[in-house]
Amino acid sequence: MAVYDVILFGATGFTGGLMLKYLASKTSVKYAICGRNRGKMEQAVAELSPKPEILVLDVVSASLTEVKEVVKQTKCVCTSVGPFQEYGEALVQACAELGVDYTDTSGESTFMRQMIEKYDAVARQSGARIAVHCGQDCVPWDLMVWKLWQLNGSDLIGVKLLGEMRGVPSGGTLSTAMLSMRTKPSKGTLGFDPLYLADGKKSEFLTQVDLPKGSRYYEEAGQKGGPWIMGPVMANAVRRTNAVLKMVPDLKYHEAMLESSDFGLSTLSTMAMGIAVYLPFTQSLWYKMGVLPEPGSGPSAEEMEKGFLTLTGYAETKNKEAKMKAVMKFYTDPGYKDTARMCVEAALALVELPKSQKAGGVYSPAAACGEG
Repeated sequence: MAVYDVILFGATGFTGGLMLKYLASKTSVKYAICGRNRGKMEQAVAELSPKPEILVLDVVSASLTEVKEVVKQTKCVCTSVGPFQEYGEALVQACAELGVDYTDTSGESTFMRQMIEKYDAVARQSGARIAVHCGQDCVPWDLMVWKLWQLNGSDLIGVKLLGEMRGVPSGGTLSTAMLSMRTKPSKGTLGFDPLYLADGKKSEFLTQVDLPKGSRYYEEAGQKGGPWIMGPVMANAVRRTNAVLKMVPDLKYHEAMLESSDFGLSTLSTMAMGIAVYLPFTQSLWYKMGVLPEPGSGPSAEEMEKGFLTLTGYAETKNKEAKMKAVMKFYTDPGYKDTARMCVEAALALVELPKSQKAGGVYSPAAACGEG
């Protein structure tokens, strides 16, 4: 029997700390935090009232049995402990085997593919709803496509998404991005992309992804746009949602980031990231020089307040004369402050969503709890 609605992992990290603050504002929610360092966790909750219970566990070194002893106490696990390719699997496995729901802030497609291949069938059997990519990566993009499908139904052919964003990256995000860029995706054993695994077989609802390879002019926005580092991750979430929800056969998907966006990275920082991807031993040097922020650090409160995201979606339908445009706005930093809100709200949506209304499996955010 679950004691808590949510157990939060990663509360002493930058994004996890924001998640803790947001979760603490939900006074009707019974939650606990879990990590390896009691002292740091006590410091993290020092100003909270009432204080959540603190559970001590190092999910990296603990046995699966030890992880399960903690996980079985909650209805949903909510975690920001990354990089997920290195540290995330134990919590997914425990949740999948115990039938406990799960959300995370992962933006790593390799991790998502691996979790689908390894644990989708297990989660379907146990009833666990495993929702990956529940932060900025990839909730806005995934929900936008899902909503346009809901509004257009079988008339929908494709979606074009144009984003405008201002934000400052954290050390953890950049570290994860560099790891993802230097990690080659595993081929797996299914014989097809695990993102298309649905009901134990390859879904017939595939997605044609068209991402820009360079700068181009978008008449709809009145300015140029182009590719960005997280574009493929957003597209992969949409692939998963389309495959699982059986939205549109051969859905056409295009997205770009507009040139008016500001990602808060200097030319030197961008160059350092590129070098560190191919020469990993230089990464610590860039940290010492202050060129790249170290994991655990992040933008200031003032910088986050200046952040925003505006995502505009255009639906392509069978009726060529019909036009539909949707706009989603985030008025604060989407990468951290709103990522914390999104991931916690996804967890709470699953807590409130009866198992009878959503079967278990490894999901993208819109496929798991779009209705919530």
